[in-house]
Amino acid sequence: MVSLGIDTSGKTLGVGICENQEILGERLYEGEAPHSVQLIREIGALFDETGVTLEDVTLVAVTGGPGRYTALRVGMATAKGITMARDIPLVRISTLQVMASSNLPFKGCICTILDARRQLVYFARFNGGGDTLVSSVSDQVLSYDKAASLCPDGALLTGDGVSLIQPWLKEQKKRCLIRLGIIRGGEVARLGELAFAEGARNDIEEGPIYIRKVEIHNPNVERR
Repeated sequence: MVSLGIDTSGKTLGVGICENQEILGERLYEGEAPHSVQLIREIGALFDETGVTLEDVTLVAVTGGPGRYTALRVGMATAKGITMARDIPLVRISTLQVMASSNLPFKGCICTILDARRQLVYFARFNGGGDTLVSSVSDQVLSYDKAASLCPDGALLTGDGVSLIQPWLKEQKKRCLIRLGIIRGGEVARLGELAFAEGARNDIEEGPIYIRKVEIHNPNVERR
């Protein structure tokens, strides 16, 4: 199996190629060009670097949220276009899961925390077993103090929401390891293969997971 991983959930853009759990290559873009312009360029460059062609790809994995509203739609639309053209499966992966998994190998609790705006964060917690990851608190939206309360002392925290909950961590006298939150396209592809092997499939009509759906249709709230 050759899988293409796509992430457009945040400011950065990541793509990667994985074959049978081995990451063959990945690219991370942090420039000014919008995801809608840069994504196809990055996929083409990735194919050139790895020698893989679109005809070789048998699975597409894409981060499905939470994340930025428009950015998620760019990645999902591109993933759907490829799977429809190639008649291959599509697997949607949690943004929070990929960010946590990108910190492996690690043994212990990993908490992924992303800014959800309006004094809230997206939160998920995992148990890292070295090279494995098991979910213990599923994706949800929490207040800063609630998120801090769910972070065990000594946990690894990652994501752009970590700085937002630090005052509450300090108040609760918790000392945690903090790492920069990066979503690797190769890890998206690898997790897609694992999910597919376990029976995961996403219908072509399914879209991103926004979690805070009520705000998507509210013109007075900045979309995220």
